[in-house]
Amino acid sequence: MWKRLFIVLAAFDLLAVIAGLLMWNSLPQSGHTPSPTVPVPANAPTVQVDIGADAINAYLAYAIAHDPEVGRVLEAASVQFGDTWVCDFAVKVFDRALPMQFVVTPIVQNGNLILHVDSAQLSFIPIPRSVVLSVLDRASLPSWVEIDDSSQNIALNFTERPAEPFALRVVQYSPATQKLSLNLAIPPQTLSQHAP
Repeated sequence: MWKRLFIVLAAFDLLAVIAGLLMWNSLPQSGHTPSPTVPVPANAPTVQVDIGADAINAYLAYAIAHDPEVGRVLEAASVQFGDTWVCDFAVKVFDRALPMQFVVTPIVQNGNLILHVDSAQLSFIPIPRSVVLSVLDRASLPSWVEIDDSSQNIALNFTERPAEPFALRVVQYSPATQKLSLNLAIPPQTLSQHAP
């Protein structure tokens, strides 16, 4: 029984490392000034989508299998929705899968998603959140991702993300339904580029 639990815990730790590395590559560098809010065109068709952890996990599996940069770093990744989100990663280190886990509290704020880092583990060993955030802060991340070490938050500022091919705004997260609601706005020029 303990072996099974050990394997499960190791898998969770690896997923957290992978998530951390993914976040590391998508967050802004220290000292980077955030870009101004990107307006969504008034005439852009908008659709609201509710997604669960399964959709995010399917995307992670696809990215690991088909994106060489992601596959080079991650062996596996998953997210479990609840009151908090448990992010498990299997990070490739010297031909081994190293389990990593982050527990974050999602906060929706003005169309953006703030992930408050509650805890982090590397192969069942707790890691200080300040160390994890410091590493992420030094990573080459998109300008719309911010690391705030003082509040231990990872801010996914979708309002600052370029609206190509679509603009994305977070509407809400419901722990009861375990669904993340998003508004997707597709600028008319994007639609005209893909018209037959």
